[in-house]
Amino acid sequence: MIYSCESSFKAENPSYIKIDNFLYEDNEQSIIPYSDNYESTNITDAWISMNGQIIGNFEIPSVIPILNEGHNTFDIYPGIKVNGISATRIKYPFYEKFQTELDLNRNQTVSIYPETYYKESTLFHFKEQGTFEVGGTMFETSTTSDTNAIIQSEVVFQGEYSAAIYLDSIHDYFDIRNTSELELTNNTFLELNFKSNINFNIGLLIINNGNAEQKEELIQIYPTENWKKIYLDLGPLVNLGISSSKFKIYLDGQHEQNQANNYIYIDNLKLVYSQ
Repeated sequence: MIYSCESSFKAENPSYIKIDNFLYEDNEQSIIPYSDNYESTNITDAWISMNGQIIGNFEIPSVIPILNEGHNTFDIYPGIKVNGISATRIKYPFYEKFQTELDLNRNQTVSIYPETYYKESTLFHFKEQGTFEVGGTMFETSTTSDTNAIIQSEVVFQGEYSAAIYLDSIHDYFDIRNTSELELTNNTFLELNFKSNINFNIGLLIINNGNAEQKEELIQIYPTENWKKIYLDLGPLVNLGISSSKFKIYLDGQHEQNQANNYIYIDNLKLVYSQ
């Protein structure tokens, strides 16, 4: 008796789509690569659906196998790391999805060049360019702080100016916050570019009915020699307030003796939120 070893199952050859990065399209329709534009995005992922079915979340750049061919519709959502943490990846709720139609063939790769921009419903507080480019500072100090942020033009990520905080053995502690009380929703993110050679903290001051401030830390930022972009989710801290609460963003930190010439630089700072 002769038995056939031929399998009754055949592996499907996929089609492929390739995504190298997202392009950012500002609201004035000027398309610039996300890694080199004034708005400064840090889109790390593509969340992909095909014909209304979820394909998955992919870190970009990526080549994605698709077990389908022919004409298909794709929705591609820009994704970020919340608070800079790799384990907390989400579709950024303020960026618009990209939609395209593609004809796919088995064993062939199609490159996609997705674009995104802020949704029309997005609202902003102290959005750059207005933050540092117009001169002056948006920060004030607490009663315990012995230094403030200064606006300078020597170390800048984009534009002409950024905010700088310098600490030494005499001016060894800073605690700064934006000057005006803010009304925030639980759907609020703080975006900023930064570089520093010391740790510093970012959080919210919760102000209830003009009473004493409640200081709530969100995250400790670690030193980086290169400029980094981060998206900070303020929602959990906003939820600690009550319906009448007002808020201020704060940054604080201490002089580190083992690090000469302590510095922190901040650029492209903005609060992004929706009602």
